Amino acid sequence: MKETIYSPEELKFFEKILLEKLDKAHYELQVLEKTLSRQEAGLESPGRLFEENAEVIETENIGQLAERQQKFIKQIESAIQRIKNGTYGICVLTGKAIGKERLKVVPHTMYAVDAKAKTPK
Repeated sequence: MKETIYSPEELKFFEKILLEKLDKAHYELQVLEKTLSRQEAGLESPGRLFEENAEVIETENIGQLAERQQKFIKQIESAIQRIKNGTYGICVLTGKAIGKERLKVVPHTMYAVDAKAKTPK
């Protein structure tokens, strides 16, 4: 087994945070998807051109939020996998440790602060 930079207790701490975030993210995605399906069903009814245009824009915005939420879920799941394979807390660009304080704020990050500034947007 690989030796990690964080103790098993620290990894459990971060895993707990990640699992809580994952549960919340899944719930929020479900809410967005339900809202999206209701709005899409409502768009099929005839009438009200101006109102329909506003509803289409709102539906597109909710769709974008749902896509971002799915991406966030994947990032969290990836972080949990890194805990399991012993690479959690190691910057993928520099190979150096990601600080505990950064991981507490952004537990799904793959980058140390200095490396994040160098990543393309």
